[in-house]
Amino acid sequence: MSVPAKKIVATRPCPISGSKDSVVISSKDRHGKPLRNVMSVESGLIYVDPVPFENTEEFYKTDYRKSYKGVHSPKPKHVYRAAKIAQQRLSRLVDLIPLSARCLDAGSSSGEFVYLLNSKGFLAEGVEANMPYAEYSQAELKIPVTISPFSQFQPEQKFDLITMFHVLEHLENPVLDLAHLGQFLNPGGHFIIEVPNITYADMAFSHKWHPGHLFSFSALTLSMLMEKAGFETVSCSPIGDAGNLWGVFKTSDQKKLLSTKFSKPASVELSFKKLKKGKILYHLRFWNYFKFISKIFSNIKEKLKTRAKNGREILDEIF
Repeated sequence: MSVPAKKIVATRPCPISGSKDSVVISSKDRHGKPLRNVMSVESGLIYVDPVPFENTEEFYKTDYRKSYKGVHSPKPKHVYRAAKIAQQRLSRLVDLIPLSARCLDAGSSSGEFVYLLNSKGFLAEGVEANMPYAEYSQAELKIPVTISPFSQFQPEQKFDLITMFHVLEHLENPVLDLAHLGQFLNPGGHFIIEVPNITYADMAFSHKWHPGHLFSFSALTLSMLMEKAGFETVSCSPIGDAGNLWGVFKTSDQKKLLSTKFSKPASVELSFKKLKKGKILYHLRFWNYFKFISKIFSNIKEKLKTRAKNGREILDEIF
């Protein structure tokens, strides 16, 4: 297979194919700072190379939320926004689990989804690597959250549902972390993943490259990565306006080893061309120039709805 760009040898291998053969997709992050994203010519997976953090786990433990949101604990508007999104997520998966289901939110952030699950009668807990946000959810929302990187997480019980929302793209070693968490999923249980959709047409090409996103997924590469980690794909496709991907997975009946032979897809070249084509098409969609208007109204609404309220009061009113 050939892609219309010069091949390079990446400093780290693609976690799906194990190959370092790649092409450069972008050399700058969304802020214009140096950040190289490459696409594996074997799998089509896009990832940051090299990893920009000296110690990735330490960065997410202490500094990530401050660098991303500018705060160490969520503002009321962030809680309100997360609560609304949590309701949408629950509506998508509620038919997959019985009322007595034991649930784990992997990367539970400030805890809104765990709080919602528990308020609906499920037995839910979280695991979160970022200390300030985990401590906020423990103290403010009074929910069970383990402060730990996934690689060190050792729960006492297994779960019927594991969710991971906008976390997978941040993991330096996603296959190892997914396989580790998969040990704690009950037979017949589901693993739900939500990640940004790198092929989303209504985001400017230059804005796709978040400095904290070590991987960028299409529906195909998300399924391939999960299968590499020992899961079977139930469904995987864009949701809403197609800005995010929603994947439903279950543990494979036949245990897959991390060295499972990789089957090269036929659509890597098409994916490359589609991504480059979208770089031009974005500017031809006139509505992309007016997104700021809806953001202004959303910010006003969030401030009005959360005025003089703490996080728990906001969630109790919404849920």
